[in-house]
Amino acid sequence: MISVLILTRNEGQDLPGCLDSVAWSDDIHVLDSGSTDRTTEIARQRGATVTTRRFDTFAAQRNAGMQLPFRHAWVLVLDADERATAELSAEMQPAVAVAPANVSGFRMRRRDFLWGTWLKHAQMTPY
Repeated sequence: MISVLILTRNEGQDLPGCLDSVAWSDDIHVLDSGSTDRTTEIARQRGATVTTRRFDTFAAQRNAGMQLPFRHAWVLVLDADERATAELSAEMQPAVAVAPANVSGFRMRRRDFLWGTWLKHAQMTPY
């Protein structure tokens, strides 16, 4: 299995969709940066483990998140406005099950969308 780490701050609007996209995981953690909306309430209602940490830098926040007590050796890290597609989820599970011991991570290509439009030349877009 794969654990999930979601970084949040005032993501009450986006968090439900993100949580829905990783509902296949039995170990979901939300690392919140002091939200003032319903973010942490939503996360807890959906069964996520919530930890709060004051935000200083993105790298420090992500590194702190990786120190949480995950159930599984593999962790998928998302921001609340990101979604794991069904196809990605289906590929990840068998990949980590057969990954050699000397493999400590996977890199994935992604597609960025803005208001429903695919941004074809953003980040590491595959095309």
